Amino acid sequence: MAAVMEVELDGLDLRKAFEGARLYIERHIDEVNSLNVFPVPDGDTGINMFLTIKSATEAIERPDSSAAIVAASAAKGALLGARGNSGVILSQILRGMAKGLEGKETFSFADFAHALHIASEQAYKVVEKPVEGTILTAIREASEEASKIAEKKTSFARAISACVLRVKETVKRTPEMLPVLKEAGVVDAGAQGLYYFFK
Repeated sequence: MAAVMEVELDGLDLRKAFEGARLYIERHIDEVNSLNVFPVPDGDTGINMFLTIKSATEAIERPDSSAAIVAASAAKGALLGARGNSGVILSQILRGMAKGLEGKETFSFADFAHALHIASEQAYKVVEKPVEGTILTAIREASEEASKIAEKKTSFARAISACVLRVKETVKRTPEMLPVLKEAGVVDAGAQGLYYFFK
């Protein structure tokens, strides 16, 4: 079997990824809003996640900077522009990713997996009483999947695809974890928004 060449991504790649996430969440604002029943049915999770990621991308002044600088700029922008519970949690996910990429000019998938692990821990820290079946479960399971894949030395594209698939499966399972979702016949809005972030 041929060895997989280790690919490193840089700040420009990371900016493009954040831009893609913004566009994808924007495209699905109404859908995510319509799923919003937990913790309060205020129908604004989609717009809150979009405004948060929009603020993150607008804060990236020099896309040709190192991955560390781009990640830190996005995290700062997300924190300043965070809206609602889902936006605050998303901003903390970006903050954790930035911590994981500190000092990195470029990053491998193993670095990304490490950054996701910190992102998951950061997200859980900001919620007083973490509830499973939400965006928290989605980031934790994405992080677990990334760590597993990082050990296999697969290509970056394949690794990311596997993470996206894992988050998609997690989203489908959210009603089994959170009865209020099952009663309403929906999946968790924040988890679905995070799926679009990764997609």
